[in-house]
Amino acid sequence: MITISIFVSIAYVFIFISRLSTALECESWARDKTDRIFVLTDIANEPDDTMSLIRLLTHSDMYQVEGLVAVTSFWLPNATFPERIQTLVDAYGAVYDNLQSHSNNTFPTAEYLTSKVSTGPTTYGKQALLNLQKGGNLTVGAQLLIDAVDASDEPLYVQGWGGINTLATALWSVNRTRSADDLRAFTSKIRVYTISDQDDTGPWIRYNFPDMRYVATRAGMSQYSTAAWTGISNKGADPGGPNSEVISQDWLTANIQLGPLGALYPDVLYIMEGDTPSLLFNMQNGLGNAEYPSWGGWGGRYSPIEAGTYAQYGDAADAVLGLNGKSYDTNHATIWRWREEFQHEFAARMQWTLAPNDPSSNAPSSNTTHPPVVVVNDSCSSEALELNVNVGDSIVLDASASWSPDAGATLNFTWFQYIEPSSVSTGAVPKLNITQVSGSEGSAVEFKIPPPIAGFCVPDEEATQFGSYGEAQKCLTLHVVVAVHDTARKNAMTRYRRVLLKLRPYAGM
Repeated sequence: MITISIFVSIAYVFIFISRLSTALECESWARDKTDRIFVLTDIANEPDDTMSLIRLLTHSDMYQVEGLVAVTSFWLPNATFPERIQTLVDAYGAVYDNLQSHSNNTFPTAEYLTSKVSTGPTTYGKQALLNLQKGGNLTVGAQLLIDAVDASDEPLYVQGWGGINTLATALWSVNRTRSADDLRAFTSKIRVYTISDQDDTGPWIRYNFPDMRYVATRAGMSQYSTAAWTGISNKGADPGGPNSEVISQDWLTANIQLGPLGALYPDVLYIMEGDTPSLLFNMQNGLGNAEYPSWGGWGGRYSPIEAGTYAQYGDAADAVLGLNGKSYDTNHATIWRWREEFQHEFAARMQWTLAPNDPSSNAPSSNTTHPPVVVVNDSCSSEALELNVNVGDSIVLDASASWSPDAGATLNFTWFQYIEPSSVSTGAVPKLNITQVSGSEGSAVEFKIPPPIAGFCVPDEEATQFGSYGEAQKCLTLHVVVAVHDTARKNAMTRYRRVLLKLRPYAGM
């Protein structure tokens, strides 16, 4: 990993002038397509759902919210509380104008979000299916989910913060009212991410709809601490490795429990924001891509349950150097490695709720910050940059055209090879010797493509779905990431760009 800071000053004006066309094109980077999400929350069970929903509202310019549905769960089996969702939406309405003034994206109005608030079954798990079999009606929440899937050809990401029988009843209904082809078309548009199994319909869905994409960060019953999602804030997960200060009650009081919306953020009980990894999984900040769970991102990293299949995923592990200097190779690390970044993002956005954007007073001494725009090799997008490479190629990755909308920004560039997404056998992944380009002050790096290690490339007859985008590929893909943030400001927001180096077949293998 290489980390360098660069001060954006008069000395760099020539960079922006020489790349003016690129900068103009990249002004719209923040307007990349956002994921369509549908949230199932057992709000009122524990405070953490309220916490996660407040985070969602302050980040809602980064999503297309299609549903906010109150559901039951193992710990809340016989009631739902959509009115708790509505209370938070109303508070969001009071800060909506301030939030919108800070973003180039579009925050949904409180009126729009209100139209998406509803309830699922008020019974536990598969009892809702039995009720349908006895002639009961679909809930408003289940019908809302069906309508959301039908409304677009784009995927709908169903986030299970509680039980998931709203989805189960929707699938039961569609299965009985549509043809087999129409059912397949329907389920092909659904992507599920659940925080463990919080009722008994999760296993039922995976058994009856095995080809539907389903990420479940789970462990044995009530063994929640072993699941990846607890890496969000579990102080018992890899102690000494992650930053524990930014999940402490003192930090939350000082940085999150602010203003009319932040005042509703509860104190920590049990765990802070246990459901938030499902939300972070869909955050398009240039790091992850929810269509490819094995890439990794703020919401964790996940691998297929069975080799050669790409429908059901479970926890994977990352090897990460902790703050104490020790290496941790765990599923929790796939989330806590990004903890400082996603907490600082939340704190920055909570500042947005307090006052409208005023660029004239947006000095480094202010508490206001905005995300930088990351430009690599004159390309900007939250999608990965793909490069086809050969063994021995000299590669230069140049992010010097990156910029910040904040005055006096000091941009820091951290480049690293993300080893784990390339292969389940990390020992087979060629290591890149990433070095700073002379005179670039860290905004550009260079390296050569090394020969593949045995196992990194496979014979043609064994080639399968190894490619990052699902194509048959003889060699795996190397992942390089640059993280960019402003060191001049407190709680600076980080944006990334992932570069996929697709190694062409090597004659010497």
